[in-house]
Amino acid sequence: MMLIVAVTLWLGVILAGSALAPRSEIVARSLFVVGLTTALGVGIAPLLAASIEEDPTTGQFGLDRAQAHIELLARRPHPIGSAANADVRDYLVDELIELGLEPETQTITAPDYYGSPNRTVEVTNVLARISGTASTGAVAIVAHFDTVPQTPGANDNSSGVAIALETARAVLADEPLRNDVVVVLTDGEEPAPRFGSTAFVRSHPWAQEIGFVVNLEAIGPSGPSLVSDIHGPQSSVMEAYQEAVPVPVAYSFLTETTNLIGGSNTDFAPFRDADIPGVEFVYARGSSMYHTAADTPDTVSPKTLHAHGTNTLALVRHMAAADLDSLVEDGGSTFFTVGRFHLVRYSNWWTLQLAAVNLIVLAWAAYNHREPIGTLLVNSLRVLATAIAISLVLTIVWIPLAGWRNTMGAGESYLYLVWLAALIAAATGLGWKALRGSIEAALLAWWVLGAVAAIAAPGMAYLFLWPSLTGALAVLLRPSGEQHDGWSWLAPATATLGVALILVVPAIDTFFQFAQPRPGNPDSEILPTVAVPLFLIALLSQLAASYYLASDHDLATPEPAEVEAPPSEHALDQAVGARVGVVVGALAGATLVAVTGSNSFALVAGAGLLGAGVGYLRGS
Repeated sequence: MMLIVAVTLWLGVILAGSALAPRSEIVARSLFVVGLTTALGVGIAPLLAASIEEDPTTGQFGLDRAQAHIELLARRPHPIGSAANADVRDYLVDELIELGLEPETQTITAPDYYGSPNRTVEVTNVLARISGTASTGAVAIVAHFDTVPQTPGANDNSSGVAIALETARAVLADEPLRNDVVVVLTDGEEPAPRFGSTAFVRSHPWAQEIGFVVNLEAIGPSGPSLVSDIHGPQSSVMEAYQEAVPVPVAYSFLTETTNLIGGSNTDFAPFRDADIPGVEFVYARGSSMYHTAADTPDTVSPKTLHAHGTNTLALVRHMAAADLDSLVEDGGSTFFTVGRFHLVRYSNWWTLQLAAVNLIVLAWAAYNHREPIGTLLVNSLRVLATAIAISLVLTIVWIPLAGWRNTMGAGESYLYLVWLAALIAAATGLGWKALRGSIEAALLAWWVLGAVAAIAAPGMAYLFLWPSLTGALAVLLRPSGEQHDGWSWLAPATATLGVALILVVPAIDTFFQFAQPRPGNPDSEILPTVAVPLFLIALLSQLAASYYLASDHDLATPEPAEVEAPPSEHALDQAVGARVGVVVGALAGATLVAVTGSNSFALVAGAGLLGAGVGYLRGS
């Protein structure tokens, strides 16, 4: 309901032009700014952890219990073969016994990865099974309990282990489920061979019965609990995810990226390689502490841990109640979260249809507005080339900066991103006229990217196709000649840029996480990937510039008319001011609702009334 309110009011500001008839530059630009601010809020909203709503019943995830486990598990580093690792293993066995389970261990011999290469150590998984009533396969919850030598591993991965224990407790506290639930706490995940999970999948008899797996990971101390990897029939898996989890944050551009780089190199990999369906949950913001001594229990975000845990428990329960044999192969799925955790999902089959419709509408719009095809193609290539050039230049700036400030926190890194975005906006503003850019050229550039993605990586195509289609429709319906005013130009810009912000902002944020410096594990940092968010920002800037320059003439202050002002002009100023105030105030309230996750209609209504009063007074 909250999302409906926010988006409805955002669309309201776009359609308000005819009703409000803004006659001045300041009114039109104010509506434009408020509309984009609201869209930005909707785009950012899923990236902020949900508020904690604890359920006191024993069958639900308990944040306090999970935090208590983390405190005990992450007292000191516990890499494979260490005495501290053995202590953690004993703790896990004791906890599972206390839950009423009969844990067992699986021990293999592995090279002493962090010690002498000629020495071997024992790597021991801790396993437990909760029997179902009529199992069609087992649902496995997987988390590794070992660390690298330099970190106590509170987030990576005591958080996952704590969630696995708490999930087992909650499942046991409720009615028995249809399918078996298997707790797989692995040792030896940190060394690249993934000793523990590989041994389980290859040689443990329970592995043959696993029908679905949920793997838990963390790179930073906070952020949303994301679906970072997925295997199996995507549509069926994501349908289950959408139905089950209370805080869904999933983007097919991310899972598509993970797939393109060969999948996540975690405990999920052996299960994926064995063709076992499942998902991996991860949180990653603030990843500069990854594999460092700073990864301590006090850094774990309670909101993030709660979302990570409640999503895990909900999905495990859902799959443990389902017929796992019903998971059938399909053609893939596009999905993305909008606002406070509303998952949009559709088959990849629709992606090519969307690209075709987009091209038809864009071609029609360009034809109606007499845009020569040759000029359109050249200008579109200029848009892409400029965005690539800007992102490459600023990537060269970022890499030494990240090397110099390799311990930057999340706040500092985002401050740098804001400065880089400001440089991109400045460069775009200075160069757009010289490049002879146009709205149609910018939209065609977005379409080209979407069409390429639709063929090569369908899960990414929505980032470009929906903004392009929105813009093409806006151009097609745009007034022409002498009849249009400033708002009739800025309304389409608000719609197009608003859709782009809602969809692209999560991608900018997520790819920026890949580019974070990680002094504890330099092999996991991919600093050049900052080019992707910078490229997206450059595309947004050029799209905004195209509308700005196109509307610049129409927003100019008109020459005074040689007619008498109507006698009701003062009253009209008051009325227009009040109505503009309603929309501006209500949208400001809706933005707060979207960002905070509140369902308060009073906040929106109150802000709208306040805006009406202010607008009325200013009209006086």
